[in-house]
Amino acid sequence: MSERERLLRLVAGHLLDHGVTSSTLRGLARAAGSNNRMLLYYFGSREQLVGEALRTVARDLFPGFENAWSELEHGTGTLQEDLQRVWDHIADPVNLPFLRLFFEVFGQATRQPGYADLMGDIANWHRPAVGRLRREGWPAERAEAFAHELTASWRGLQMTLILTGDAAAVGRVQAQALEAFCARAGVHAGAGAGT
Repeated sequence: MSERERLLRLVAGHLLDHGVTSSTLRGLARAAGSNNRMLLYYFGSREQLVGEALRTVARDLFPGFENAWSELEHGTGTLQEDLQRVWDHIADPVNLPFLRLFFEVFGQATRQPGYADLMGDIANWHRPAVGRLRREGWPAERAEAFAHELTASWRGLQMTLILTGDAAAVGRVQAQALEAFCARAGVHAGAGAGT
């Protein structure tokens, strides 16, 4: 493992345990057994370090969350079934620590320009849904609108999940919303996308 990767993993673990709001570059360096200069050398800025650490947390510690969207793009079930499967992965209680960190970082990223790369990644989270809908024959504009609406709805439900901790209740709301969403879009539980 390279020194950069070692530092990144240490910082990622620290952020998962302690959050990002009060984490200064100096504090992150101390947690990683390093110094500011080395972190800046490897990552360029505190914001870039935090963005990479968030990705590392998702990839290494919460692979179910990380892989959920790609499973949608290549899924073989009906659209509604595959969307439900994605939500089940995202809302798995094991992912709550990641969701808390994600929304904490996201809040900072909306106000600080150093998070441009991370914000670009987040803005593209709907792309696998677009790909799936396009594969099923949806026109590009309709697929884009559906995917944005779905992503926005799920982000709100993720926040509700964090607030309430009641995965069963949030799951019921999501299932009802997804059913209505798919019906409005011309998708039925036993069929693919409508035209």
